[in-house]
Amino acid sequence: MTDTRTPLAVRDAAHLIHPVTAPRDMATEGAHVVVSGDGCHVIDDRGRRIIDGFAGLWCVAVGHGRTEIQDAVNAQMKELEYFTTFHGQSHPRAIELAEKLASMFTPEYGLNHVMFSSGGSEANETNIKIARLFSTLQGQERRTTILARNHGYHGLTIATMTATGIHPLRWGFGPDSPGFVHGPAPWCYRCELDETYPECNVACAAALDKIIEREGPETVAAIIAEPVIGAGGIIPPPPEYFPMLREICDRHGILLIIDEVVTGFGRTGTMFGHEHWGGIRPDMVTLAKGLTSGYLPLGASVISDRVWDTISERLPEHRPFSHGFTYSGHPVCCAAALANIEIIEKEDLAGNAARVGEHLMTRMRELERFDSVGEVRGMGLMIGVDFVAERTMQRGFAMPHTACAMVEQEAWERGLYARAMGMEVVGLAPPLVIDNALADEMVEILADSIEAMERELMPAERTRTAAAAADPVDSARDFFERVLPKRLESTDTKDLDPTVQFALTGDDGGTWLLTVGHGSSTVDELDAESADATITLRSSAADYLRIANAELSVVDAFSAQRMAIEGDMGKAAALATLGLM
Repeated sequence: MTDTRTPLAVRDAAHLIHPVTAPRDMATEGAHVVVSGDGCHVIDDRGRRIIDGFAGLWCVAVGHGRTEIQDAVNAQMKELEYFTTFHGQSHPRAIELAEKLASMFTPEYGLNHVMFSSGGSEANETNIKIARLFSTLQGQERRTTILARNHGYHGLTIATMTATGIHPLRWGFGPDSPGFVHGPAPWCYRCELDETYPECNVACAAALDKIIEREGPETVAAIIAEPVIGAGGIIPPPPEYFPMLREICDRHGILLIIDEVVTGFGRTGTMFGHEHWGGIRPDMVTLAKGLTSGYLPLGASVISDRVWDTISERLPEHRPFSHGFTYSGHPVCCAAALANIEIIEKEDLAGNAARVGEHLMTRMRELERFDSVGEVRGMGLMIGVDFVAERTMQRGFAMPHTACAMVEQEAWERGLYARAMGMEVVGLAPPLVIDNALADEMVEILADSIEAMERELMPAERTRTAAAAADPVDSARDFFERVLPKRLESTDTKDLDPTVQFALTGDDGGTWLLTVGHGSSTVDELDAESADATITLRSSAADYLRIANAELSVVDAFSAQRMAIEGDMGKAAALATLGLM
């Protein structure tokens, strides 16, 4: 096979480890190597001009190449390139930026104290530790649990990874950090509770209340939540959701951490995402990405008077606040942030995000004409396209992440960077300086890319749907005794060797063992679980029946925590692709 990678991509694959990227893809397909940026565009190493439809990684609010930030950085480098904020040391830029951030929030919220970090993961780690310290200093040492939501993203350190509710991201890195629980996301399109909005009365928020009661309110320190779930699928909540969350926190004496890493600094059409729902008082706010527009790495934790004053007053005398990072309040990064915020305010980029975002959403909804587009949703300049293999049942594709990855690649080849996301979503989050004309160009490129993806993938998915409809499964037992053996006869399993245990609960439940050995296979019902299984799948029999009838994909079930997968995830995915589950 001819290697089509560029020289830079070959060198990249030899040495550079990429976050949240399949290593084999870098070895075979190579990275997209970007060499320069200009406004809303980047230039790759093949000389192609690409619309940066995702602002790098949600970051570049003011666009690429802003000389105002470059000049501020250069001036600060000449004045003071680095000094610490540890042990009571400081410098003007950190002071000025802390003052500026405190001034940007509703005064009545008392968000007046700032600790800097190098990015969002560190800032969330800071807020989690502060929430627990706050509880301890009030004599409530049992309040250590952090309640997060499925599909939420808060970072990939050990603690923030555990807070993150995108469960595939946590596979293989266990054990999880203790002290975290998860509840349902406010995802109306794919409701984990099988409810319908608005008749549900926002059951996803009420479910968090029930989790707190189950855990014991005296054990829960904080709820952490993104105003709009970002990496987990660009999921805006119903309008009643955050007011309910604030009321739940107040009733139980729990802190509310608002993670504005993605939504802060204008992304959703207001300066901060929580401003869409008036009166939603954060106890702590997490900032990064748009704080510097990605020009330099910087995160911030903004802490309320109530929380910080308690810590400050109740720490034992001469006891330090034992937390921090080498580059907390780095002077050059703070200078970049101050210049960046000045641009955002002077050019009303939050207002532009609202105006152009409304136009872009109208145009993006035209894409719902495609069979594979289940929903278009978002707020401001933060919009996602949710792809499905079968629209009526909202079933995902047999091979997870295939459709959105193909759309991303097709779009790049046509001149647009749109990000493929784990739940078969393609996201757009362009620089906030974008105009309507460029928004229209992005939509046209996406339409062509979706059309190319459908030509490649949809015929097989339609065949799969038709086959399931022609031979429906009546029960889990029917699947294992009649349907699975039939599928095994017509499936090439010579490259597979897993031993898969299906542990199903509820009516019609039981335990079955599928043994595949290089071309031969057997299915046996067990009286008890086997310790020899390579993979164990756990779900209710009712949910597994939906999977068997191609009404629910395995990846959808796993992501919504309707199915737990223990063991080799790669082999489990291969079985799903072959239609064996």
